[in-house]
Amino acid sequence: MSTLAIIPARGGSKRLPRKNLIELGGKPLVAHSIEAAIESGVFSKIILSSDDEEILEIGRGYPEITLEKREASLAGDKVKVIDLIKQIADRPEVGEEFDKISLLLPTCPFRTAEDLQKGNELLTEDDFSVVSVCPMEEPVQLAVGVDVGSGVMDKEALLNPSPLVTGQTRSQDFQTYYRVNGGFYIAWLSKFREKDNFFQGQVKAYVMESIRSIDIDYERDLEVARFLIEKGYL
Repeated sequence: MSTLAIIPARGGSKRLPRKNLIELGGKPLVAHSIEAAIESGVFSKIILSSDDEEILEIGRGYPEITLEKREASLAGDKVKVIDLIKQIADRPEVGEEFDKISLLLPTCPFRTAEDLQKGNELLTEDDFSVVSVCPMEEPVQLAVGVDVGSGVMDKEALLNPSPLVTGQTRSQDFQTYYRVNGGFYIAWLSKFREKDNFFQGQVKAYVMESIRSIDIDYERDLEVARFLIEKGYL
């Protein structure tokens, strides 16, 4: 089975400027995803897609990586990552060469080669995809809605009756829910091309620890990640 991996790394970022180039643990942020993909041995081809020459220059340090300068139409702030993946997946030569397609977000730097190997092994012919997740940090059962205009709380926006009303608020009693962490998405290419996303049919979850699921989106995320590395947690 041949698998194509795509690492999308734009040069711009409003919340954390140039974040894919920022140093983390002695290397640029994007390098963590590149090295995990290579080390995993899972992928027949790894594409680093970027509109930024500095990011592409990092990719040139890895002979296993295929570099693609992203089209301007796919490089703006409002362009969704899935649009890039669809554009690549729909190429005739991709359909002829690969059985599976995978997306690795560079903002999730602590997914490992082992995670990629195990996630790939989870995907069976009955599945549409496998997506990495981590436990929610707080019980979603205690979430409330808020009318921004009036400030009035809708305490039963998710559950009726709400645990806040019944008093059953022990977190140990709640079912665990998970969030998608961006570590990886992997799907059968033929199925992805039919539906243009990773969340159709039977989707399996590959569970990662919360500590390895930090999404580098703000300066504070970067500082937390650096602290955890410094203290030896990662």
